[in-house]
Amino acid sequence: MRLFNFGLRNKVIGSHKMNLTSSRSHTIFSITMEQINSDSIDNVLVSKFQLVDLAGSERQELTKTDGKTQKESIEINKSLFTLRQVITALNDIAAGKKDNQGIYVPYRDSKLTCLLR
Repeated sequence: MRLFNFGLRNKVIGSHKMNLTSSRSHTIFSITMEQINSDSIDNVLVSKFQLVDLAGSERQELTKTDGKTQKESIEINKSLFTLRQVITALNDIAAGKKDNQGIYVPYRDSKLTCLLR
């Protein structure tokens, strides 16, 4: 919980015309747990739990941002677009729409999707 609260305190928040406390960054909190079988120490069960708080998509004409805040909004929108492309590609693979070789999953197109991969 100490690390979780540290992350919350360091989360980037800004304001614009539509929101006084707009999240200006994506946040990922990962917990990895390992369970070791006492009868066989080579038998390890690993579980990973991720909490993800995404910065919101913003329309420039509504928020009336400029300068640094506008650049942040552009980067937020780019990473959310890439996340959408990744989810769509994974859905297409799961649905068997194309063979797995024919679908490109753009994990490397943003830091967010690289981390979530």
